[in-house]
Amino acid sequence: MTERERTSMLSAGVILGAAALIRFVVLAPGEGAELLAERGSIADSLLAAGDSAAAEGERRSRPLGEGEQIDPNTASAEELDRLPGVGPATAERIVRERTEGGPFATVADLTRVSGIGPRSAERLRPHLRLTNVARPRSASGAGLRTAGVRSGTAQQLSAPATPPTSPAAVLDLNRATVEELLALPGVGPVIAERIVALRTSRGRFADVAELEEVPGVGSKSLERIAPLVRVR
Repeated sequence: MTERERTSMLSAGVILGAAALIRFVVLAPGEGAELLAERGSIADSLLAAGDSAAAEGERRSRPLGEGEQIDPNTASAEELDRLPGVGPATAERIVRERTEGGPFATVADLTRVSGIGPRSAERLRPHLRLTNVARPRSASGAGLRTAGVRSGTAQQLSAPATPPTSPAAVLDLNRATVEELLALPGVGPVIAERIVALRTSRGRFADVAELEEVPGVGSKSLERIAPLVRVR
């Protein structure tokens, strides 16, 4: 039994034991029927909570089956907790990062999550599958790079369908807006805001490599972004 399984079982056992003790005490003979019913209901609720906690602990500790993979762009924290080396806290951080910084385009993008380095990401690779999840819309409504479908009719969105590739489309980091930065691979609304904030704090970028100082932009992300940006 792993440390996480022991912790889950211990927590469930404490809750169940406390609930059983309370039920024994509150159901002492000699009390009125109405009071017994009320206290019995409280005890039943505590027992139900204990059962729920035990069931959740069992689900979280269930190992992955042979060939089973999890999509970090859609899985719940409970499902992500089943990945080897990923505990409850890291699972919650994965969910929070994809919500704030956009979906993970590659396994290497998981290094945006605090506590997951390049080696950890590589260890997780065989257990992951990534789907094409639409990037969240920014506050101004721009920045999406996919086409929406409404009432059966495709609606082309304002942003380009693919990242800029021609020299004329390469972004100037010292002039690009948040909406323009969203077209870069692996850059969501939060990362784009951080890039602009860093640029504002220092006046300008002197080198593309300075992007690695932006929280959430690692070496792998920089490799994908570098050919698409420049500094003047």
